[in-house]
Amino acid sequence: MITVEVLNLENLIPLELVTALSEDSVLEVMRDVVAGARDHWIKLASHQFHTTKEQYIGAIQEIEWRGKDTAVIALVGVLPNILEHGMRTVDMHDTLLGPNVPVGPVGQKGTKHPRVDGGYFRSIPFRHYTPGAGSYGAQMGKALQKLLGPGLSKQIGAAIYAAAKKLQPSLTDPYTGKTKWGERLDTPRMAELQKRRKIVIPKIKPYHASDPYSGMVRMQKTCQGATQSTYKTFRTIAVDGNGNGLGSSPWIRPASVGADLAKQVSEYIGTRLAPMAFQAYVNSLR
Repeated sequence: MITVEVLNLENLIPLELVTALSEDSVLEVMRDVVAGARDHWIKLASHQFHTTKEQYIGAIQEIEWRGKDTAVIALVGVLPNILEHGMRTVDMHDTLLGPNVPVGPVGQKGTKHPRVDGGYFRSIPFRHYTPGAGSYGAQMGKALQKLLGPGLSKQIGAAIYAAAKKLQPSLTDPYTGKTKWGERLDTPRMAELQKRRKIVIPKIKPYHASDPYSGMVRMQKTCQGATQSTYKTFRTIAVDGNGNGLGSSPWIRPASVGADLAKQVSEYIGTRLAPMAFQAYVNSLR
């Protein structure tokens, strides 16, 4: 999925300057305008998004020139375009277990697995970032903030991280893709929370089978001599032989409204950036 914003430079030159400036002068100014447009797009995204900011900004491509009078800035990738354009309500049973998803054995990534009673299932990983991970999403404890408030949720997040760091790691063989599973986090029995007035980690929704951190694993890998850990939980999604969703969890992604940042960038170019750039260039000639 690709969004392309095409800037026709001829339409951005103030009429009174069309004959007053040489072609080389116009192109010089317009290169500054297009560069400024891309910078403005990035600035808008940095204020608009939070946990998805890095992915969106990384999807804004470098400027591509097509001939002398057309510049193209592309936004590429599925998630960035969903953020940009919005998305209708989606039943994730259809996307994660639909006919386009291949069937494979348990443990094979990107596949669904047959159920004994008919239908399919698969485990969906959810990554949890460490407390203080900056702009990155799903920091431990943050999912509980609306239920428990910022203070207690932050305290729980720190306790979750302290316990998760001590888990025996799960290791994936880079050649076979098979994983040797280590320990899983037993949140009801976490010693740190038991010390603090026996704090109980709640479920986020009544239909959830457990709290968001139950069963967390520490995935460990070594890259260029450095050992890195990531923390994940897994939730099962399943359908019966007729394709109907199973379990109490709805697995519905609600509709979202697009940010329409590209439209804002286009308006900014025409109303402010281009006129200001040309005026500054004319002033420099005086």
